Amino acid sequence: MSHSGSSVSVVEELEGVLTLYSDGSVVRVDEPSLDSPPLSDEKLYKDIVFDNSLGLRARLYLPPHAATNTTRLPVILYFHGGGFCRNTPQSPIFHRFCLEWAAHVGAIIVSVDYRLTPEHRLPAAYHDSISALQWLHSQSMAISRGGGGRDPWFDSHADFSKVFLMGDSAGGNIAHRLGMWTSGQDWGGDMRVKGLILLYPYFGGEARTASESEDRQDNPTFILKASDDLWRLALPVGSNRDHYFCNPLAPISESQEAWSLARSLPRTVMVIGGRDILRDRQLEYCEILKKRYGKQFIEIVVFEEEDHSFAVHKIEEQSSKKVMEYASKFIKSVG
Repeated sequence: MSHSGSSVSVVEELEGVLTLYSDGSVVRVDEPSLDSPPLSDEKLYKDIVFDNSLGLRARLYLPPHAATNTTRLPVILYFHGGGFCRNTPQSPIFHRFCLEWAAHVGAIIVSVDYRLTPEHRLPAAYHDSISALQWLHSQSMAISRGGGGRDPWFDSHADFSKVFLMGDSAGGNIAHRLGMWTSGQDWGGDMRVKGLILLYPYFGGEARTASESEDRQDNPTFILKASDDLWRLALPVGSNRDHYFCNPLAPISESQEAWSLARSLPRTVMVIGGRDILRDRQLEYCEILKKRYGKQFIEIVVFEEEDHSFAVHKIEEQSSKKVMEYASKFIKSVG
């Protein structure tokens, strides 16, 4: 899209991410194609539409052994990162991430598309996550009743009694919010949300934590200014970083109870990078969960030498493989 010679001006520009113009249009840097790649014989994946009204899609992944394995597989509903404002399930880095997780964890991965900011500020992404989970439930009900509309991969391979919500960075924030919401739902049928897998969730707040205040001179993956800029574009207009969408420990009104930590949550594993500027917020969140639900409720895994987003960006490295091992053990222990 070109705005040269027009009266449209730049409202916000995040270097390497996007430009927001005064007419409301957004131009993203290197926005990925939405074209589906061909199916692989070894690692299967395909795209489906889970919300026709909004045209939202998900990419489904099967592990390579699914065709010869008679054991039904857990289902991971996954939300990608990107500061709420970029990426899709088709983005190459997240596509590769999901291929590896399906193969190593032995689960069906459902990588969810959601509306992006600043065109669709929060809670749009949360509402889309609910829509995805409701679609997953409709699949489980159709299969249990022998009805139409069943996806053949779910029909043949899914164990809907073992559903897990997972996300990294902004996707971790979404998964955590969805976990709160789902705890108050009576799903009926076979589907059970058994756990949360939170990879360095994207939280914030107005008061700086010690890890946010550190002087980082070693080219970290994620810096404080970028975090502040992304929250400014993601939160409802007029809100600051103590809004409960950003700060999970912020006070919450009775009308917002569906998103409250006062509700019960599924068992949780939290993965944290020791060099992540957000680590103190994530650890503080974990301490609250321990006090509220007990130490056995949450497992905390800290990779001291890793930064934000390492499990996605370093998928071939040993630390990322250990994350998959921890997740696999967690799924087996909870399921």
